[in-house]
Amino acid sequence: MTTPGFRKGRSSGGRGPAARDGGEGFVSSSLFSQAQILHLMKTEFARSRRHGFPLGCMLLQVDRVTQLIDLYGADLRQTLRQTLSQMVREKTRGADLMGLINEDRYMLVLPHTALEPTRVVADRLHTLFREYEVSVDGRALDLTVSVGLSATGQSEAMFFDTLVGQAEAALDFAIERGGNRIASFGETQLLGNDPTREPGS
Repeated sequence: MTTPGFRKGRSSGGRGPAARDGGEGFVSSSLFSQAQILHLMKTEFARSRRHGFPLGCMLLQVDRVTQLIDLYGADLRQTLRQTLSQMVREKTRGADLMGLINEDRYMLVLPHTALEPTRVVADRLHTLFREYEVSVDGRALDLTVSVGLSATGQSEAMFFDTLVGQAEAALDFAIERGGNRIASFGETQLLGNDPTREPGS
């Protein structure tokens, strides 16, 4: 029987100047449920529109996750959740909120964060994920993650679920192009609002 597990890999030498205030205020070791994170997203979106501050939305998914779980068992899903939630807790602000959109897709809500700084956070998490060693029976798996981004101001989203849908389109765009990458909703717009259309086609 395979036994997945993870441990923190190479140290990045502390938070450093690029890291944001993290840890203490971040919910807990458990993730918000789908209903909870969507409710929080709705609340933050309304607050963003009312007071005029930006709001970032980030969706993350481990590449090839369905195939990996079929191969190594359902326990791997819980290990990946533990890995991602710990990484986000350590490397984002206490005000940032993370929950499950479905079994293998995670949403991070970033209040007071426009698209450019949302991309900075995504770049950091995308790189740091490789430092967290996820193993099955002592054998490290070569894992990567794809990220989709959207933010208020990037588009004229009138409703919170539109902003979530834009991040989902960006994540699908990244995954369909081989994964292990970050995409924003604006990048899907460059291809005629069709995330499945190839460049130049």
